[in-house]
Amino acid sequence: METSQFATLYTEEMKHKPVQHKANILIVDDDPQNLFSLEKLLRKLDVNVVQTTSGVGALELTLEQEFCMAIVDVQMPEMDGYELVELLRANEDTANMPVIFVSAIHSDEYHHRKGYAAGTVDFLSNPYSPEILLNKVKVFLDLYEQQYRLQDLTAQLNTAHTTLSKRTLQLEASRQVTQQVISILDINLLLFNVANLIQSQFDYYFVSIWLIEDTSDAPIILQAASGRTEKQILPPGYNLSQARPHGIISDVCHSGRPYRANDTHSDPRYQRLEALPDTRSELTLPLCVGANTLGALDIQSELPGAFTDEDILILQSLADQIAIAIRNARLYARITQFNEDLENRVEERTAKLEEAYRQLELLDRKKSDFVQVISHELRTPLTLIKGYSQILLRDPAIKADESHHLQISGIITGARRLQELVDSMLDIVKIDNQTLALCPREVSLSSLMKALINTLKDPLTERNLALSTENLEALPTIEADSDALTKLFEHLLVNAMKYTPDGGKINISGETLAIQINGQSQHFIKIIISDSGIGIAPEFQELIFTKFYQLGEVAYHSTGKTKFKGGGPGLGLAIARGIAKAHGGQIWAESPGYDEEKYPGSKFHVVLPVTLEKIVSY
Repeated sequence: METSQFATLYTEEMKHKPVQHKANILIVDDDPQNLFSLEKLLRKLDVNVVQTTSGVGALELTLEQEFCMAIVDVQMPEMDGYELVELLRANEDTANMPVIFVSAIHSDEYHHRKGYAAGTVDFLSNPYSPEILLNKVKVFLDLYEQQYRLQDLTAQLNTAHTTLSKRTLQLEASRQVTQQVISILDINLLLFNVANLIQSQFDYYFVSIWLIEDTSDAPIILQAASGRTEKQILPPGYNLSQARPHGIISDVCHSGRPYRANDTHSDPRYQRLEALPDTRSELTLPLCVGANTLGALDIQSELPGAFTDEDILILQSLADQIAIAIRNARLYARITQFNEDLENRVEERTAKLEEAYRQLELLDRKKSDFVQVISHELRTPLTLIKGYSQILLRDPAIKADESHHLQISGIITGARRLQELVDSMLDIVKIDNQTLALCPREVSLSSLMKALINTLKDPLTERNLALSTENLEALPTIEADSDALTKLFEHLLVNAMKYTPDGGKINISGETLAIQINGQSQHFIKIIISDSGIGIAPEFQELIFTKFYQLGEVAYHSTGKTKFKGGGPGLGLAIARGIAKAHGGQIWAESPGYDEEKYPGSKFHVVLPVTLEKIVSY
């Protein structure tokens, strides 16, 4: 073989040369004795020594093995050392291989320069110092080992970079899936976006999401899918039977465990679909929330063994996020439906309540009309009863007969009580219809209270109730309807007497108020009627001012205007509040609570404006 032909063949075959990781040293010399001496010397180092007697043989060896350096004799037949080094430098795989020349003949300066020009790194004259040669070889051997360590490190870095890039891609996909999960609550749109995202980010052959219903015999339905081609491989709504034997997707949905088919051609569970002819490996992951399996994430690849253990961990994390998103979307759909149903029910109930309210208003008006008519109708016979009873009471024969006198007195008392009830019913009608007419004039509350207390002297004495007043004389006169206020405070005092046990105490106190309202000082008087009675429970302190409200069981009702716990029609406090409001005032009750043993008592507050022209909301 010609040298030029061999050089061409050498350059081409070096591209396919196997890489060695063992340090080899090539020695080239046409003298076997020199080769023997060199090999014996180099055996002191931890290297493989490979020898040849020609330049052509050296080139052939470099096609088969990798050498960390070469020791070459300069003077050799056919191809000398200079030609050999030039060929080695011409090839990229051996261009940097260190070469040391050794020569016994050509050791002058000319040949040294020629050797360095050809590409040798050193030139030793034979005989040479073994120690010097070994030291030079050690230097190149160290450089070779450092180079290989650097190559190994570079390979590791490249591998790490590849892995990191893949993990970065997976994490980015996970982040985008998380973003979809957070921002989309429509389950169909969510799963469609997620399937497209996973398929495009990892360039998988086919990605699909399957969901199952709660019932065991319901099919497994394809909810979303994305393939590498624009054509839809499998349409949404495609379903698999849960009872399908050995199907990977159905098995994963039943077991709740992931399954990996490294080679679908040999996997017994794989069921080939005509729509996916190129699948060679498949990874199916359960979509689980706790112990509940909602479906499966199925990923297919055209490559066998496409899914590593690390891929499974990353993709299972995505599957878990998808499962949570499905649960949240379903819950959101249920809540939305529930809210819609609730709104519809509220609208229906509101319409019914409005109709019922209209009916109640109508009934209330009819009731007020009926009360007014009855009250007016009762006045005429009551007037006759009272009138003729009083005439009979003055008759000498009746006066002479104690029994008859007592009976006629009872009729008069009953008629008077019935008259008061009729008046109260008329007052309530006027208050409800806002037609209570006031005849305001200057009123002294001190004088009004003295007159009122005088009318109640007998029942107070009978029940041994102590009634006291405080600071009423210091109150200013107010502009008010005297008769209306008399009714107001009579109802409050009668109420205090009815719920205070015999021997109890009632106090009436007054004070003036100056309140800033809308930047102006408004003057009011406050009357407080307090008692040592049974008290009022907090939940009833507002209800007692409503019409016909009765404390205690109605079945145990007993009529009595001032007797302890005596019953009545339940109109007094409602009338009192109506009169107070008609004067632009307010009335409310305070009590620690209801107790028939400790008698915590009650306080009724009445606030009235001094001048009616300055009536304001208090």
